Amino acid sequence: MRSTSTLALTAAVGVVGIALAPAATADAPDDSVAYLAAQIEAGDGRLTTESGGQTFDDLGLTIDAVASMSAAGSGGDVSATATDYLVDNAAGYVGSGDEVYSAATAKMLTLASVRGLDPRDVGGVDLVAQLQGLEEDGQFVDRSEYGDYSNTLGQAFGLIGLERAGVNPSTASVDALLAQQCDDGGFTLEFGGDCVSDPDATSTAVQALETVGGHDDAVQDAADFLEGRQEPDGGVGGGATTEAANTNSTGLAAIAFDIAGRDDARAAALGYVESLTFDCDTPAIAGAIAYDKSEFDTLTAEGEDAAATGTSTRATAQALLGVAGESWGTVTAEGQSAATPTPDCEGSAPTPGDDAGSDDDATGDDASSGNDASSGAGDSPEIPAVVQTDGGAAGGSSGLLALGAGGLAAVVTLALRRRGAEQRH
Repeated sequence: MRSTSTLALTAAVGVVGIALAPAATADAPDDSVAYLAAQIEAGDGRLTTESGGQTFDDLGLTIDAVASMSAAGSGGDVSATATDYLVDNAAGYVGSGDEVYSAATAKMLTLASVRGLDPRDVGGVDLVAQLQGLEEDGQFVDRSEYGDYSNTLGQAFGLIGLERAGVNPSTASVDALLAQQCDDGGFTLEFGGDCVSDPDATSTAVQALETVGGHDDAVQDAADFLEGRQEPDGGVGGGATTEAANTNSTGLAAIAFDIAGRDDARAAALGYVESLTFDCDTPAIAGAIAYDKSEFDTLTAEGEDAAATGTSTRATAQALLGVAGESWGTVTAEGQSAATPTPDCEGSAPTPGDDAGSDDDATGDDASSGNDASSGAGDSPEIPAVVQTDGGAAGGSSGLLALGAGGLAAVVTLALRRRGAEQRH
């Protein structure tokens, strides 16, 4: 997705002349789960990201991975371990007191429903009350000395999280999301200013509107925008800094296409993601999803020497949800098997790379990370105050990272703290 202050998804140009590929091979979701599980285990129960030569917990990306593995239906034991880590570090991630982050709160609240947690007691935090306390004139805003980085992604997760927790979002909060829809049907990422449609924000908004219900016209208009941005190979690009097709944005768009009943567009999108999923030609990263064609070609050429990268880890965590056929409004851990599948390749299992979980575009993310227990005490690192970890260009951008939603990711900020940094979605 994108390596600026938000997760973005650009949607697609007309799907003319596309030979529709199957959604994915039978083993692809399981292999992707195996890859993610290996990265989580290498990170002692969570995914991490790098900035300024230091490694930090990326709780937002970890949430993406847990949700995607839950949707794929395997890797339950590793998902549970990661969930425990998220719960233990929830308070640092979502904030407290004078530092409270709306998008992180909303994403953690959504995870609570995915994993069957009590949304009013996640790591000692009542996420429902906290999110409702951040609502101003319908908009979920940050309460922070570092500024308000709330946007459409966090707004959408807020509606999804509340609805799934059994709490009707206020009419004003739904209207605040609808007000982000532009004349072309897409949703803008930022509150205020010109209405410039952002594909990632659009795909995430579609999931929120489907979850709360009653907004079919807005959903169809959004799908029109996304389909109009789809490329002939099925790929969907991101926002201003990641306009080229990438798997993060395409996976998010596939969810929106599914919701809107655009079967051909969804099949094309999933065919694109499948075409960039590594197989046994690169046994150490079998199941990983490359961020884009360039990364896929580079790592494929390395063959047995190919190792995980931050962008492939992020892309896999965010795109797998769409491959698995779920949305943030529907995914649950119900029926998820405990075992982690093993890729049917001769050679080693997926291995972590040196920068697993680093930059790529949700989320824009997407969403997110708590205190980095592994950073240790000492002086705060020299890192930007605002860090995007839900999306981002494969090559990164001057210390700005991309996170989730989707993914889905979303906006993540790093507030410098005495023991390291606290990232928010």
